[in-house]
Amino acid sequence: MTLVDLTKPTPTPAPHPRRPVCTERVELVLALSDNRPLATLDLQPDPLQHLAAALADIRSDAGESADICLDLIPVSERHLARRRRALMAAARRRGPSAYGERLTTDTISPAGLGRGIVDALATNWHGHHTTNTPPQRLPRMSDIRDTVGKFAPGGAVFAVQLLLRTTAPHAQAARARMNRILAALATTSGQNRLRPHRPTSRHAIAAFDHRMETGAFAPRRRQWLTVPELAGYLKPPTLHCAGSNLVRSGGLVPPAPASLPVYTGQPGLVPLGAVVYPDGYERIGATRAEDLLFGLQLGKSGYGKTEAALLQALALAHNGHGVWFLDPHGEAWARARPYLAHSHLHDRVWEVNLATPSLDQMVVGWNPLSMERRQVTHVQDVVRTVTEGIAAAQGWEDQAPRARTICARTAQALAHLALQAVAAGRPDLQPTLFQIRTWLTDDDWREALLPHLPPTIRNYWTDTFPRLADNAVPTVTYAIDRIDTSFSLRAFFGQPQSAYDARTAMDTGRVVFICPSGSESDALVACLLIHDLYRAALSRQDIPRAERRTFWAWGDELTALDASSKGFLAAIAEQARKYELRFLGMTQMALRLSATTRQALLQNQSLLSTCAADYDEAALIARRWNGHVSTEAITELPKYHYLMSIALNGKPTAPFRVRGLPIDEVFADYHNPDGLPALDQAITTNLRRRPVGEVLAALETLDADIRALFTTPPAPQPDNTGDTSHTRLA
Repeated sequence: MTLVDLTKPTPTPAPHPRRPVCTERVELVLALSDNRPLATLDLQPDPLQHLAAALADIRSDAGESADICLDLIPVSERHLARRRRALMAAARRRGPSAYGERLTTDTISPAGLGRGIVDALATNWHGHHTTNTPPQRLPRMSDIRDTVGKFAPGGAVFAVQLLLRTTAPHAQAARARMNRILAALATTSGQNRLRPHRPTSRHAIAAFDHRMETGAFAPRRRQWLTVPELAGYLKPPTLHCAGSNLVRSGGLVPPAPASLPVYTGQPGLVPLGAVVYPDGYERIGATRAEDLLFGLQLGKSGYGKTEAALLQALALAHNGHGVWFLDPHGEAWARARPYLAHSHLHDRVWEVNLATPSLDQMVVGWNPLSMERRQVTHVQDVVRTVTEGIAAAQGWEDQAPRARTICARTAQALAHLALQAVAAGRPDLQPTLFQIRTWLTDDDWREALLPHLPPTIRNYWTDTFPRLADNAVPTVTYAIDRIDTSFSLRAFFGQPQSAYDARTAMDTGRVVFICPSGSESDALVACLLIHDLYRAALSRQDIPRAERRTFWAWGDELTALDASSKGFLAAIAEQARKYELRFLGMTQMALRLSATTRQALLQNQSLLSTCAADYDEAALIARRWNGHVSTEAITELPKYHYLMSIALNGKPTAPFRVRGLPIDEVFADYHNPDGLPALDQAITTNLRRRPVGEVLAALETLDADIRALFTTPPAPQPDNTGDTSHTRLA
């Protein structure tokens, strides 16, 4: 039995028919003798305007194209002299009337006549008499100029080949395109004009295409043109040439410094992007790390500021430097992760991701009130950190002295309790920021813990605090209430034991990426983080300057960061340099920065970069560069291109062009997505991350657990002597 397959075969799709292409070819030749000049075109209106208009609506996606090839070869002086003599001889053959007056009655041979005219021409141009012929009456110079025309001595002459070709799916469209180009070039008509010649035979068409493709120079006839006839087309479009199909040079920008370092992975260099060096080759330019203190990167959204910052951060991280990157949107961290997934970086990478989590997501903890690895003398530092951070985020300044005092006293009391919890071996029961609200609103909880505080602290809460107005407390707790609305922030600030510590990151060269939650509390969180970074830098006074490890920090969306940091960005730019903290900020609008921050960053910057920007923003940067570039040069920058000035060998450079490079191009060999699980596990180990659900569950009972630690006597513990006595926390 034979099986027959009755399934219809899958039809093979018919090949898409090739669109027919119709081509028009024209070679432009001089209609009259080549000594007759074409029109001399001025710069206003720009001669290229007509060509730009003729080519503006060409649709390349529809198979249309237009090519204009202008080939030039300089004509030697020897050939020019021969041409002049030929023209003079032709004039002599036409008779004396062709060139004016007769010469003297001296007998002069025809050859001598030609030499006399040439000598007269040279005499007029060089201002002296020739000695080749005796003094005699000369022909009028105007007639001589009419004879040699544009080939009079004193200018360069070029042999020209001008080829035009248009293509379109339809013959009429190709012919219409060609006619528009011919009409645009008709403005050259003067004493002479350009006449179109269309090749018709197969051989002529093949020869035309060969010249078009290879640049072979074989014009149909001798065509010599001078500079005034060609100048209008041998220049870029001027300001008077308008059109959407023009490619502008972008304005006059100084070249890159010849001594600009080339980045090939050196530890002491920070990559900037692709730079064209004086030899014309494009390389990855860099600045020396020792010269880069503070930087400001400006320009439109989506033009590559964050990518440029990532390029620098990854380069420094792989070379052993400490990095701190505040990434408000989390996009930078998502791009950077595969390039950090390498074993030699595992023990240095920290991730603080405050985006909306799931309950089983691992989260790091930060407790500004933690007293682990601290002594009682550090209580004042903790109080300052918490109070100034909350005050700055709330915008208190000097307007809320009672709230500031209450906040400081609360942080002081909780820091002492945290110190005792650590001493008792229970760092997991230290108070957190959320206990500030409990301390101020739960009188029973506070009264139960007051006996464990020093008398001077206890007296404030028993004698002074009850007499304060009740409306001062909500001013303090308002900040805590805002944090309490976010799961991620509750998990981040609700862990008694801190794993995130800016000072530790600085001293040990950690690679830290921080991604805020995207909630309304981001301003408060950013202020606390920026202030903690500033405080950590100033705390390095306790180590010799030579031992301070350079730490690099980046802040994206600097405008929002500045609004929430309340002056600490300016303080970093003014004071943190000596403590080896370097800061670089990215923002779209420098004019929206506070005056204090903008002045501090511009005054101390050693890297100023901008991509395309609004006119007012561009004018600000152009003024900072002392007119080296125009405002228009900045506003017309293409995407992913920058103008940048840096400090080089202790001196500021003029701005130069830089092309942005994506990290997947520069660090392609470091891309390791297969290493992400190992990287995540290493981050969990580095930061002792815990599940969000576990942290939130522990936070619900933390108030009761802290109270029990200080009020419940510990169970008797037998010792070697059999003594079962115990000691209460005091």
